[in-house]
Amino acid sequence: MLAVTSWAGPLDKAFAALSVHDYFKAKELFTKQTRRDPAAAWYGLSVITGRADNPFFQLDSSLAAIRRSMAAFAVLDEKGRGKVARFGVDSATIRAQFDHVGEMAWTRVANTDRMEDYQRYIDAFAGSTMVAQAIDRRNELAFQEARRENSAAGYRRFLDRYPDAKEAFSARSRLQQAVYEEATSAGTAAVYERFIKEHPENAHVRDAEDALYALFTPDKTVGQYAAFIHRYPENPNVPDAWRAMYDSYTKDLSVENITRFLKDYPDYPFIGELMNDYKVASLVLYPFRQEGLWGFIDNKGVERIKAVFDYAEPFADGQAQVGEAGHSGSVNKMGKPVIPIIYDDVLDYREGLATVELNGVQGAVDRNGKLVVPLEFDEVGEFGHGIAAAAHKGLYGYINKTGGTVVPFQYEGAMRFQGGLAVVIKDGQSGVIDAHGEVVVPFRYDWVEGFVNMPFSRVRSRGLMGIIDRFGDVVLPVEHDHVGPFKDGLALVVDKGKAGYVGTGGQWAIPQRYDANALTIGMGDFHHGLARVLSGGKWGLVDTAGNRVIQPQYADIGIWEGGLIPVKRKNKWGYIKRSFANVVDAKYDQAWELHEGYARVELGGLYGLIDSLGKEVIKPQYTALQDVANGVLIASDAKGTGVLSTTGKVLVPLIYGSVGPVDKGLVKVTLDGRFGYVRLPSGEFLWKEDGFGEASTQ
Repeated sequence: MLAVTSWAGPLDKAFAALSVHDYFKAKELFTKQTRRDPAAAWYGLSVITGRADNPFFQLDSSLAAIRRSMAAFAVLDEKGRGKVARFGVDSATIRAQFDHVGEMAWTRVANTDRMEDYQRYIDAFAGSTMVAQAIDRRNELAFQEARRENSAAGYRRFLDRYPDAKEAFSARSRLQQAVYEEATSAGTAAVYERFIKEHPENAHVRDAEDALYALFTPDKTVGQYAAFIHRYPENPNVPDAWRAMYDSYTKDLSVENITRFLKDYPDYPFIGELMNDYKVASLVLYPFRQEGLWGFIDNKGVERIKAVFDYAEPFADGQAQVGEAGHSGSVNKMGKPVIPIIYDDVLDYREGLATVELNGVQGAVDRNGKLVVPLEFDEVGEFGHGIAAAAHKGLYGYINKTGGTVVPFQYEGAMRFQGGLAVVIKDGQSGVIDAHGEVVVPFRYDWVEGFVNMPFSRVRSRGLMGIIDRFGDVVLPVEHDHVGPFKDGLALVVDKGKAGYVGTGGQWAIPQRYDANALTIGMGDFHHGLARVLSGGKWGLVDTAGNRVIQPQYADIGIWEGGLIPVKRKNKWGYIKRSFANVVDAKYDQAWELHEGYARVELGGLYGLIDSLGKEVIKPQYTALQDVANGVLIASDAKGTGVLSTTGKVLVPLIYGSVGPVDKGLVKVTLDGRFGYVRLPSGEFLWKEDGFGEASTQ
């Protein structure tokens, strides 16, 4: 409310005219008083030009007037402020008028939605409540422009102008990729070499190194690997190239082949591994137990390493983990320690290194058992591209293969690098960094899956799910009840009991016209180009184009595998083809998908087997039956467990407590706490523990 006194001075008359909307008179009077009483007069002029109900309406003029009023009011003394207060002009009303002009200007700017208009608004209305929104929208439009240009220059220009934009995370990552793509567009060795030399800090250096490896070894021949090693001795793929050469020579591991390789390539760097292979070429060993201690026998049942260990794991890559006196380590096939048997725990090798733990701290050893990462970390994860997540003093970071810090220890959690990116946790929120520790995805999610399926990751925030890409850009908004992984280019999306599928661009490929339940969430992803869908309480299958391959008409439906689809009619299961042709009548209580051309079926609590033509090759008669693997299947009846052929022939009698595969052609059987190895298909024992079967006989 504008105050007017009984004494009618020029300002009194101006505000009186304004109060009755006599804008012509008010404007004339205020204009005459701008020199004498600038704070109040410019305020009045701002009110007039800021109202749309008069011919003087002009927002730029209103803004200029209120800024002059602000400046004049700021230098008034107490007496001067008391004078203008008579007209209701004080810091609060001046600010309110400034905000009013800002709100009207914001409406105009938001309607035009142009980057240059937002910038003018930001410059003009510093301090306005809408400036933050203007900055965000300006940055968003600027980033869209950079995305359309999609060049290193465009992203660099964006980052120079708007370094604090929320899109800066994505821009930095896209800048690095654009630099890489522009520098290496020719796809020649020369451009990859130049890129590595000129951009050593770029996150895509490893991509360039991998590209050189692929470029020089297209046919994966020994000669190509040798040429690559000679030309790029510092490339991180050189160890893989050496081992690929060795593997090519020694597909049949024999003394002759190892000798031939060493003669041709005497500078092979992993000579220790080669010599171990040389000593035990073609030797296959299995753990065995004698009087409570463990050793190893060969594939003829002959003891090769004495039973002196507390436990023994199967051999992998020429070594086996063993335990002794409460400690762990590994031995080679000669029984000699490789990893000293002094550690509290030893994990599997990854990229030539195995994590070891001693007295509560962890490090890593190489394939020769040498401690290359010192025992000074709370935790050391699996290595990937030469980097591993590690914990030190309760915080996580990343180390290289010598234990050097690559990414500082500053996170509450850290995952393994995949595709050059890793998920890390800070202040309880998940984000993503690149191999240089640069933040690619800000810390704004409760969960980030990681880029297992490059270039996408599922994310969750406040119980809702979505999808982001490797730059942190949202592909699918984080507003859905459930989102599945991309399979066959489509991802399942469930909301409020309805299911549909989106493509890799986040667009709806199949609308949410299908029903969803717990089975949908667990089994609704695409598989071999088909997905299970539910409609009206019935199940069917759709293809990636959304076509109904099998109309929803079944009580349940299984996975299409090997040409047959399990389907349930009322209370019984049978099989159909994709063409909808009936193959097996609905007569089973349960039916599963095919494995190696055979599928398990169940009837009355007993299990049998059908082939890919629907013929029942083993009638339901077993209390348990596993899927076919390596041409055989493990079965159980009331007497015990054994092994069958796919024709139902008993290869190992069903008398054992358990049966498990060891190698192709060998299974491990247990009975009364003892075990043995049985050859297939003969069913003969390779070896059995002392006392095996005696308790059962008695």
